[in-house]
Amino acid sequence: MELAGVKLYGSGRDTFEAGQTAPAVDVGNAGRVYAPTGSRSWIITVVLVVVAYVLLVAVARRHLMPPSSPGEKARSITTPCR
Repeated sequence: MELAGVKLYGSGRDTFEAGQTAPAVDVGNAGRVYAPTGSRSWIITVVLVVVAYVLLVAVARRHLMPPSSPGEKARSITTPCR
């Protein structure tokens, strides 16, 4: 089947010229098809999700953990002996 007016998503800008044909997979996105080998566009999504998760855990630990008891802080502070 031939489709007109679509872009091969995930390919380099200079990979194809207008009017050239190539095998592609239509996943239902309007105006967009993918190469049979897939695309690497998912990598940035995974990186952003991991960064967001790390930031969420850091903020949650800082703001949701109970404060340490006063006795713990006193023990962890050392004073120089004279």
